[in-house]
Amino acid sequence: MIMEKLLVSFNDFKKVNKLVVRNEKFLFDYDKEIVKSADLSFSFEANKYDDVVGIVGKVVGTMSFECSRCLKLFEQKIEIPFECSFTKEEFEIDVAEEIRETIIINIPMQPLCNKDCKGLCTVCGNNKNEKDCFCEQKIKDEFIAEKWSKIKKIKI
Repeated sequence: MIMEKLLVSFNDFKKVNKLVVRNEKFLFDYDKEIVKSADLSFSFEANKYDDVVGIVGKVVGTMSFECSRCLKLFEQKIEIPFECSFTKEEFEIDVAEEIRETIIINIPMQPLCNKDCKGLCTVCGNNKNEKDCFCEQKIKDEFIAEKWSKIKKIKI
């Protein structure tokens, strides 16, 4: 079951003090530029304590990103805990919205395929994780050679 809204209200606790939801598919609306794909599910437990309902759960699954250094697509396993609560006066809460916000907060600002990603060469565009290139050294050598050639022309 894929959920867009998941309302939990005080009426759900008329006969019980606990609700349990396990391994439900979660439909995550996302910007395809940031998250390429997502296969997520969630579980939670909601407990009623007098005039408050406390909800504790987690979202698990995989999300695909584009590496911010080398542009390679990669999958990342996630397990994100979440918790929220509401009072009798609030009457209900959309748990799906709480989950959505928790996921968004945990999306990396600069996703990396691995922490040691070398990125792309700014000269030839080569993925430096797959093949070494010597463009940067060549540019540095040419720069130094150019500066020395001007210095050599100076007559003292």
